[in-house]
Amino acid sequence: MFKKENSEENTFEEKIVLCDNVNKELMKISKEYNIPLSSLDFDILNVKTYVKLKDEDFIEVDKDVEIQLKDKGFLLNKDLEIKQTYQIKIRKYKFNKDFEILGKIEINKLFTKANFILSPASEIISFNEIKFYEEMNKKKLRNSLLINLFDENLKADIKNLSKIYKELKEDFKIRLCEGIEPIETIQGKVIFHYKKHKKSVKKELIYPVKKDEIIIEVIKPKEGRIGRDCRGKVIPVKELEKFEIPNINFDEKVITKKEDNDKIVFVAKEDGYVIKEDGKFTIKKELHINQVNIKTGNISNAEDGVKVDIKEKNALKEAIADDMRVEAEELIVRGNVGNKAKIKSKKLIIEGQTHKNSLIKTISAKINKHKGFIEGKNIEINSLENGKVIGKNVKIKTAIGGEIIAHNVEIENLLSHTKIYALNKIIINNLKGEENLLAISPKKVLKDKDAEKLLKEVEEIDRNLDILKREIKKKKEILDRNKSAYEQLLAIYNENKKKKKATNSSVLVKLKEYKYLYENYDKLIKKYKKLQKEKEELLEIVDNLQNAIYNAKIISKTSWKEYNRIEYDLLEPPVSLKYDTKGNEGICGFKLKFISETPKIVKIRINNDSSVEGKGI
Repeated sequence: MFKKENSEENTFEEKIVLCDNVNKELMKISKEYNIPLSSLDFDILNVKTYVKLKDEDFIEVDKDVEIQLKDKGFLLNKDLEIKQTYQIKIRKYKFNKDFEILGKIEINKLFTKANFILSPASEIISFNEIKFYEEMNKKKLRNSLLINLFDENLKADIKNLSKIYKELKEDFKIRLCEGIEPIETIQGKVIFHYKKHKKSVKKELIYPVKKDEIIIEVIKPKEGRIGRDCRGKVIPVKELEKFEIPNINFDEKVITKKEDNDKIVFVAKEDGYVIKEDGKFTIKKELHINQVNIKTGNISNAEDGVKVDIKEKNALKEAIADDMRVEAEELIVRGNVGNKAKIKSKKLIIEGQTHKNSLIKTISAKINKHKGFIEGKNIEINSLENGKVIGKNVKIKTAIGGEIIAHNVEIENLLSHTKIYALNKIIINNLKGEENLLAISPKKVLKDKDAEKLLKEVEEIDRNLDILKREIKKKKEILDRNKSAYEQLLAIYNENKKKKKATNSSVLVKLKEYKYLYENYDKLIKKYKKLQKEKEELLEIVDNLQNAIYNAKIISKTSWKEYNRIEYDLLEPPVSLKYDTKGNEGICGFKLKFISETPKIVKIRINNDSSVEGKGI
């Protein structure tokens, strides 16, 4: 079927209308004559602006009022209303290849700023400032913005464009209109920052803070101010609520107070935890409590600078109750640790026992009776009863059941059913039981690390160290070159400070620049040292992977009991060598040795042992 030709479209030529909404009129013509909106254009024939104040009628703006409309004070009268009417001639769009304006309009959320971004692809053969201004006004009307108001910058930008339009090679911003931004009301409030970092929904017992951290902040109230957008509308702001600045008592030894026009802040002078004691905020480093339970709440994020002593000793009670969490730099638990309790501490003492479902992460620990899980570096346990231990150096007085994974393990009394995986050595001072596993297993201890991948990481670290070294050298040279000048400027600043005299801003800028450069230099040094440490640790792991198993020993300082398994887990070839003791080995140790290029477990002499050095078994 052929599309029916619309005769009405052909009959429309132009129409003059009076309106307050140009878009609505264009849409009306588009529908009435079935013409695409993009095919319509218009000319502005006349504009009238009206204003009214409260309880008055709209009046047309005369020259006096027009001057007032440029006055910020007049525009900020919230009772002022502004509207415009437009006489326009709507017509069909006619393409003009000599005057083609391309670009886009950008309007902010509050309609207080509108810009036209002119594209250099625009075609302007002859620049006419009045014609261009009219085109910008048409774009404003299509976006419901008032014209001939708030547009002082528009005229200035058009004048600047008229000088450079022929050489335009990049986007050019034209400020169509700029209203008055509102100033938001600031409500007074008190923010307890030391409580904000808590992620747990559970109650927290203490609130740790770092030195120079803001503990409490008092926001001073400030009344806002209305704005007015480029459509002439008032932008309201919230009314100021009643607020009295509270009197906060604090311990000046550990907390400092800073105040300016906007706020009052209370800042920590040292690491610790915040408490309110006798109506006064203070910071302490030691916490002494009877129990940690659901009533007291958890102790979290206190791994730096806080010592906690939990005093409950009753064997029928728990010092740390079920499901509770305790984190501290140093922790002493006088009693028991409950089911699913979690502990994180750098230095730990538990005088009671741990529940089989407890979870502990530490650096060094001393535990009386352990049934749960612990991971750390240096761990000492009086009695291991089916618990799990992962560490570097582990010492246990009595072990009955459980699993130990460590670099070095020493057990005073080994009973039965205990699995021991070590990297370097296992020493048993008194072997009393059976069915124990004593294994040298780099794979288990080093958690399936791959030597080849680790060496590639070392290569990457070496590359980063070279880059850092060059950066450090450059910054050091700059610091050395400017050190004398910096010291002179610093002397000027300190002298002015003594005399309570203001220092020239250029001096302050240079001092800040030098300080910033030194801080960057210091960060690079720290980063370099950190990478070096990482490299050393990786190389140590690689060395352990490749060589540790050939130097590792399993030693019993008493005669071996039967039915204990000795095991060496090789990485290359990936085989596990096993030997089950018969009870006739005497006092001896075991190690790995190549016999006829085949790795075998052999006995080694221990003091006055009854074994033969290096004898295969």
